[in-house]
Amino acid sequence: MKAGEAEAVRWYLQGTKDAKTAEKNARAGDFEVSCFLFQQAAEKILKGLLILKGERAGVTHSVLKLVQTCATHAPDFQSLTDAAARLDVLYLPTRYPFALPGGAPYEFFTLAHAQQALDAY
Repeated sequence: MKAGEAEAVRWYLQGTKDAKTAEKNARAGDFEVSCFLFQQAAEKILKGLLILKGERAGVTHSVLKLVQTCATHAPDFQSLTDAAARLDVLYLPTRYPFALPGGAPYEFFTLAHAQQALDAY
């Protein structure tokens, strides 16, 4: 296995682990954590794919931007832009109270949000 392939696999494996952990958090009622981890899972898996394609994964946390870059290699990725945008909006408000108009993330996010994040992932 080439060095780039090994690095891509590391990103992919961490992404899939994050998704499994997101599912566990949803079952435990930690919906804000679940939503964040689904966003992270998608981000890491896409970065792994870009590394595999010989690209530098970059420092972006935008799933949408990553999907758009992946679409330059495989146009079918363009169909994922709506789902990617839904995941992007979970990046900050699932973790930081300042990103919400009132309350803390654990008070705001629900099972429905976690399910929507899973569906978008």
